[in-house]
Amino acid sequence: MELSIFAKKRNTSEGKIFYSYLTTMVKKDGTELTVSVKFRDECGAPKPDACPLNIIVEKSDANLVSKDFTREDTGETGKLYTLWVSKWSEGSPYVDHSLDDFE
Repeated sequence: MELSIFAKKRNTSEGKIFYSYLTTMVKKDGTELTVSVKFRDECGAPKPDACPLNIIVEKSDANLVSKDFTREDTGETGKLYTLWVSKWSEGSPYVDHSLDDFE
């Protein structure tokens, strides 16, 4: 499967900079999931300045984990999804289509 990976720059409470990776996955029924992506040490993560980037991941080289959570401010429950990737390759060039519906 081909995924568009986005890198988000974040800071720890100690002021250290790190990057988190995100993608959107589409289930067979058409629903979209926003997913955090973690790259195992053996395959390495994409360079943040190369993102957004399309990558190809075989289903046998990844697994999706869900975790229930409760929002402290509203008490609402939800799920967090994390895709763990152990092997990937670069896919087709990323093309931004976010403004295609505008003149």
